[in-house]
Amino acid sequence: MEIIALKIAYLILVWLVLVFSVVVHECAHGIAALKLGDDTAYILGRITLNPIKHIDLIMTIIMPLILYFTIGIPFGGAKPVPINPNKFRDPDKGFMLTSMAGPASNFILAFIGMIGFIAVMKFLPLEGFARDINKFFFQYFIITNVILGLFNLIPIPPLDGSRILRYFLPWHMKEAFDRLEMFGLVIVAFLVISGGTSFIYVIIDPLFRLLQRIAQ
Repeated sequence: MEIIALKIAYLILVWLVLVFSVVVHECAHGIAALKLGDDTAYILGRITLNPIKHIDLIMTIIMPLILYFTIGIPFGGAKPVPINPNKFRDPDKGFMLTSMAGPASNFILAFIGMIGFIAVMKFLPLEGFARDINKFFFQYFIITNVILGLFNLIPIPPLDGSRILRYFLPWHMKEAFDRLEMFGLVIVAFLVISGGTSFIYVIIDPLFRLLQRIAQ
């Protein structure tokens, strides 16, 4: 029973970290959009850390649970924040900067998590379960946010990286690139299944080893 209780506690912690990270990601989009002139997300009450406003049944609950019990690594997303590029002074540039804000927020969270991890592991006299749970929390927090940031930078619609890439494309290529969005989710799913996103783990693996060394 104790082992089952620990597994449930870890699962709840994992889900809370994931939800917080994707909610901050979406809030960052909304805040950037508001600063650039688009108040759509603000009017709809989406610039908030209240997870209820951002939870998507499939992406935030069902998919992370399925991945956790199949491959052991929960991953997901939140309901996308609505953006109206027509409200930006420069629609293309505004959309690009707004898209960039999401991954940037995850990298900032990972950096904050790294500071917290070093502080806890090196300067707090924690032992036993308290040390283990803090080690797990910060490692998962850091790695989750790095993965979210890198994954969303993949330049395939509807991921944020596609909005950034589109800004730098020649005008005659933008329309064709926009049509790719119809097949975007299928392409992204194929990449994940076929191992096309394995470049992320090339970065994550040395990061994990670094965290392990810090924790020693």
